[in-house]
Amino acid sequence: MAPEQTPDDFNWVDAQANCNAASMFVRLQAGVVQDVRRRNGLLGRNDGLTFEVYEDTGEFEVTRVVAPGSRGSDAAVKFQHAGRRIHVHIEDVDVDFTAVVALDTTGVCRFVVGEAIYSEWEIRRMALEHLFFEEEEASSD
Repeated sequence: MAPEQTPDDFNWVDAQANCNAASMFVRLQAGVVQDVRRRNGLLGRNDGLTFEVYEDTGEFEVTRVVAPGSRGSDAAVKFQHAGRRIHVHIEDVDVDFTAVVALDTTGVCRFVVGEAIYSEWEIRRMALEHLFFEEEEASSD
C-alpha cells in the first residue's frame, strides 16, 4: 500500500493552526479516559487492580489502585500540559517523556518525542502500558 499523498494545494496554514498542544491534550485526555474504562472492563482479569482518572486544570493523572490482598503496588501516571509541551511521568518507573505536536508529511497532527513521530494511541500506550499490565517479577527462591 502506497503512502498517502498530500495534495500540492493542501491548506497547511489552517491545519497548523488547529494542530496545537492544547487541543491535542484534550484529545489525549479523552482517549486515556476511554482506555481506563476499557482496562477496568477487561473480563477474566482477577489481578485486583482498578484504575481511576483524576483531572485538574492543565493536568490529569491515572492511578492504579491495588485491592487488599492482591499483588502489585499503587502507582500513577501524570500528564501535564505546559505551553507547547505535554509531559508524561511515572515515578519509580522508566516512563518520562515530553511531547510536542506537529503536522506530519500527510498533514495530520501528531505527537513528536525526540525525533520520532507518534499517533495518539501510541502515546497513550507508551504512558499506560506498564501501569495497566505490569507483571510481577518471579522471585528466585
